[in-house]
Amino acid sequence: MIAAIGATAAQKRKEETRLRILETASRLFQERGVDGVGVDEIMRESGLTHGGFYAHFASKEALVEEACIRAIDAKLEDLQQFITALGDDAAFETYARRFLKGDPRTDSPTCPMAMLGPDIARREPIQKAYAQRIRRLIADLSKQLDCPKDDAMLVLSALVGATVLAAQTSSDSVLAKRIITAVREGLLECGSFE
Repeated sequence: MIAAIGATAAQKRKEETRLRILETASRLFQERGVDGVGVDEIMRESGLTHGGFYAHFASKEALVEEACIRAIDAKLEDLQQFITALGDDAAFETYARRFLKGDPRTDSPTCPMAMLGPDIARREPIQKAYAQRIRRLIADLSKQLDCPKDDAMLVLSALVGATVLAAQTSSDSVLAKRIITAVREGLLECGSFE
């Protein structure tokens, strides 16, 4: 009985450590890209040593896949909770303002789809899971905004694209903020998609 309790506690600690590694990797990948971060740094930022990595993941690629999907899932969950809490027009306006809140390099990254997009495009194993989540996001946006799926794709593309361009031009903060503002205001001008 005592051995079973000890095993359960050890398993729980291992799961908590694995989760901490995933959260750290997800944050660092969004901030600097997958290739800009090594396993050593991820483990150090997680408060662990490099040697413990392989007790949790078979390879960096396994971590990359799981961390990227985790980031997308978190964004989808955030979106779903947010949109269902508000009326359609209010939800869209507030979500657009929140999604396009500013410089994704100085704030916490607001859009894993934008920040991780190039890394996902180069990693075929992630693409299928990613595509499923984008389909779900488009369907959710379409339903919650009561608009055709093509309009939901337009909204999502504008939001993600603005985030990408703002991140890529973050050294020119005026331009980055103008991109964010122009897309946010343009989408809001489109109004509801009735």
